[in-house]
Amino acid sequence: MKVTTSCSGRFHIFDQAYQLHRHGVLHKFINDYPKWMTRRWGIPDEKVVSLIANGIPGRMTRMIPQFVGYEINSRIVEKVHHLFSRRLAKYVPSDTDVFIGLSSFCLEALHRAKDYGIITVVDHGSMHQRTERKLLEEEGRLHNLTMESLAPQWIIEKEDKEFHAADIVMVLSNAAKQSFVKEGIPEDKIFVNHCGVNLSQFVPFSKEDDGIFRVIYCGNTSLRKGVHYLLQAFTELRLKNAELLLIGSLPTRKFSKLIEKYKVDNVCFMGTFPQSKLHKIYAQGSVFVLPSVADGFGMVVPQAMACGLPVIVTENVGAADIVTEGADGFIVPVHDVDALKERILWLYEQPELRKSMGHAAMAKAKSELSWDAYGDRLVEFLEKCRTNTNALS
Repeated sequence: MKVTTSCSGRFHIFDQAYQLHRHGVLHKFINDYPKWMTRRWGIPDEKVVSLIANGIPGRMTRMIPQFVGYEINSRIVEKVHHLFSRRLAKYVPSDTDVFIGLSSFCLEALHRAKDYGIITVVDHGSMHQRTERKLLEEEGRLHNLTMESLAPQWIIEKEDKEFHAADIVMVLSNAAKQSFVKEGIPEDKIFVNHCGVNLSQFVPFSKEDDGIFRVIYCGNTSLRKGVHYLLQAFTELRLKNAELLLIGSLPTRKFSKLIEKYKVDNVCFMGTFPQSKLHKIYAQGSVFVLPSVADGFGMVVPQAMACGLPVIVTENVGAADIVTEGADGFIVPVHDVDALKERILWLYEQPELRKSMGHAAMAKAKSELSWDAYGDRLVEFLEKCRTNTNALS
């Protein structure tokens, strides 16, 4: 079997490409980074097609919205997406068995692959954008905030065309799958394969025994991620010898006004850290919480589990798939501050059980949540698709 995968940006696709290479089935990896970057993932140069001229404007669009505004930036992003998508189509190999395209970047390439008789897959990293948009617009109305970073209509429409054109839609969680089913994508067309975690990078680290109960959050400090619910829960609990550490981009001015009342001494906004440093921060924690309103997966969850932390996630976090209730974490309803308080307090008051849940989380990460496990599932599924047209049934 020969598989070609592609992406603009990095996302989880670089890890996917390496896994395909590890299994000996990677035919080509088409992306918009220089080859020195793909070498860092262990992907041989001869397997890589680098559309670097498309990558430069793509990366610029991720840096300039605060300067030109989201509306103007959206129009620029649209042109960049279409440019990559059209160019990608020219590089689809006619002799590949399977073509994987990242959603919103692959419509023309899907049509080219279909012309060649190739099995086509769209890889989508979040919930269906229309479902996610509805959830976030409702969240904005609840708090009288305008959501600026929603997917524009042109992306939703283009992705819909891709999802219907492809043979397979690949998502990271059952929450994402259900959002696609609600939007009319046949259930038997959807393959769920959750992300892995780099077990050589996210490892347990000796915790300083300072008597502090630490709640860790990692991600954007935003309405989408439900940080306001975590802040409310933590501050209302008024726990002694406790801290809340928020790792990630600092809040926007509008969101800062919403959470201003929760900025107390034991709540620390730490800013961003490189991936290579995160395990040391996780190691100082007692529990990891991801209270998202809409999250297709949440790669930080298996990272925290690999570092030995029990986790609390909402039912709208795709990584709820990998949490066993009461064994290595808890799943709570979205928006439910009382449920967050109850679970945080329980872990605060049960240090021995908290420790055993952390060990269970770490054991699960080692046995089930590696990138190798992701790659094994992916290649097994694609082999079935190639040999059996009813593999999705």
